[in-house]
Parts: sequence; structure tokens; C-alpha cells
Amino acid sequence: MNEISLIDTHTHYNSVVMENLEDQIKIANNNLDVSKIINIGLDNRTSEEAVQISLNNPKFYSAIGVHPLYNGEISKLEEIYFKYDNTKIVAVGETGLDTSQDISHQIEKLLESIALANKLKLPLIIHANTTKGSNINANKLCLEIIKKYPSKYGFVFHCFQPDLEILHEIIKIGGYISVGGNITKPNAKKSLEVVKTIPIDNFLIETDYLFLTNTPNETGKATFERICELRNTKKLAMMKILNENAQRLFPKL
Repeated sequence: MNEISLIDTHTHYNSVVMENLEDQIKIANNNLDVSKIINIGLDNRTSEEAVQISLNNPKFYSAIGVHPLYNGEISKLEEIYFKYDNTKIVAVGETGLDTSQDISHQIEKLLESIALANKLKLPLIIHANTTKGSNINANKLCLEIIKKYPSKYGFVFHCFQPDLEILHEIIKIGGYISVGGNITKPNAKKSLEVVKTIPIDNFLIETDYLFLTNTPNETGKATFERICELRNTKKLAMMKILNENAQRLFPKL
């Protein structure tokens, strides 16, 4: 194991988005820079596949969910949970709101997902995406829903769209913030302020492979180095912090 070996808290290894899934899994298994991987479901099919991958690969863990832009039934996620050895199913998600499509049905799925997470005693992974020109703030609306219908076993806003006001509100109710390769971009001024502002115990790192990067190892390293730089923290110390945070939110890791 490398001296620096991180937990990647959000990836998408599945046959729907990857043509060479088995090869990609082998590469991930051989990557000493990453100690554990949370593989996220997008719908019923990919959630079940994520569970199967986790059971066949020690480094992989899974989350079962229906992404706001995908179709699926929350009741079937519960069936998947009890169909398999569920010791490596660490969360429900991703779920949430994406204003690129009508959100009325998405809200229903989010509420059902919160109820399922609470029933299974799992944390929730939230996708909140506000598209340009939308008059709906996905971060704000997700937060309002979580406040009214609490996720009792914790939650994270993954690949957080920068908003310092919402950030403080999320932290107030015990939420986590996850950042990825977006913080390495030249125009990421708001995201950099988020990194500087997040309380260190509420901080997670992810790659969101392969939606936000085609080179997860390089992107992951660059993201981690940027975090260390912005927080003025040595790499070993930051690795320990980020990994402990992930294991606190996802106790099954």
C-alpha cells in the first residue's frame, strides 16, 4: 500500500457507462493510490451491479440509488439490499435534484430515498445540480427537504456546487461536503472558497469517475494536492483526515 492511499467516495463503475468495465475494475484494484472505492448506483440495474462488483472485489463498496435524471423504483432498491450480502452497501444514493429536467418527480424519489435510507440505517448521497438559467436553486431546495425530512444517518452533498451560504446551512445540520476535480480548474474561484471554508471534519474527496474525469488517478491526485495546498496541511495528515471522515459518514467502510 502506498504511503498516501485515499478513499474515493464517489465513482460510477458500471456496464451502462463503461464499455470495458472489467478492465477498468482491474486497473482500480491495482491502483495503490486508492484504498477503497464507493461505487454509486444510477438506477435499479446499476445499483444491483454495483453491489455485485463490491462482493467480488475487496476494494469496492456500493451505494444503491436512483439518480434524479434516471428512471427506477425505490422499492426495488430495498429488494436489492436484502437480496445480497449487504455488508458492503454503505449508502443510499445518489438521489436529489437536477434542474436540467422537471423536478416534480425527482422530489418524490428524493423523499422515498430519504425514507429508505432511514429504514436501512444508511447515510444519503445527494446530487444537487442547478443548470444555467434555472430559477430553482437545487442546493437550497435539497437542503429545505432534508431539514423537513431529516436523513437520520447522515448525508453528503457530492460534487458540491459552490454556495457558501448553503454550505454553512448544510454544516449546521451535520452534513458533509464532497469535492472533486472541479477545484483544479483555473476558473474555480468559488469552489476554492468552499475548500477553504468547509470544517475539516465535514470534508470528503471524490473523482465522480467517469462523469467528471476520464483519468481518475491523475484527477484524484491533483484534487488531493490542491486541497492540501489550500488548507496548508501536509499530505499524510490530510489523507488521515479525509479517510476518517469517509469512515465516519459511511461506517460500513
